[in-house]
Order: sequence, then structure tokens, then C-alpha cells
Amino acid sequence: MIAAAVARYKLLFEIVVIGGLAAGAAVGVHKFLEQERDIGRHEVQARWDKQIEIDKAAAAAQTADWQARLQAATTDGAKRDETIRNLAASAAAAAGGLRDTIARVDRAVPDYSAAALRALTSTYGQLLAECQGRRAEVAEEAERLNSEKRTLIEAWPSPGP
Repeated sequence: MIAAAVARYKLLFEIVVIGGLAAGAAVGVHKFLEQERDIGRHEVQARWDKQIEIDKAAAAAQTADWQARLQAATTDGAKRDETIRNLAASAAAAAGGLRDTIARVDRAVPDYSAAALRALTSTYGQLLAECQGRRAEVAEEAERLNSEKRTLIEAWPSPGP
């Protein structure tokens, strides 16, 4: 009788056992797949972190390059400024000497003859024409340098967005 009672539940028992095995297999597959996803996440994170470090190193190298260029440009600019100051001082000294010469000549004008005054006037005219020509050369050079400066400023790489 027990065998007959157990026989009735044998099919139910087999279904429960097979269902339990299927559920266990499903849980095992789920855990396996989750572990594989974790491995994938770690690989992606490691690649991401490595790329971040590469990008930081590239940015640092670019910044160092720009700093070196800036330092070189600053040093060159300081040298040019010193040269300009020296040339300006030399020009001021020459202008002072010319001013003194003109003042000395002007004081002596009453003692000059008409021919000497004509020669002096001609000399002043030549000096004035030479100064005018030199002023035009300097103005042209200044405009050319200003144009070069603007070209360099416009061509200089911007740091980006």
C-alpha cells in the first residue's frame, strides 16, 4: 500500500526534482553570466583608466610644449625690447647732437654771407628730405611688423574648447 501511495506521487516527485535541477541550472548559468559581465566591466574600466592616463600625459606634454614656446617667445621679446631701448637711446643721442648743431648754426646765421645762407638752406632742405624718406621707411617697416604680429597671433593654436 505504501508503494501504491508513493507511486501516485512519483510523477510529482520527478517533476519537482527536474524543476529543482532546472532552477539550480538557471541560477548557475545566471551566476556564471554575471561573473562574465563583471570581468567585462573590469576590462572596460581598466581600458578607460588607461586611456585617461594617456590623455592626461598627452595634455601635460602639450602644455609643457606651449609653456616652452611661451618662455622662448617671452625671452626673445625681452631681447627685442632691450635692442629697441638701445636703438631709441642711440637715436635720442643723435637727435640731441643734431639739435645742438642746428642751434649752434642758428646762432651764427647773422654772421653768414648770402651765399653761405643759401648753402645752409640747401643743406637743411637735403636733411629734411632725408629725414622724410627715413620716416617713410620706418613707417613701412612698422606696418610690416604689425602685420606679421597679427599673422602670428591669428595662426597661434588656441587651447581648444
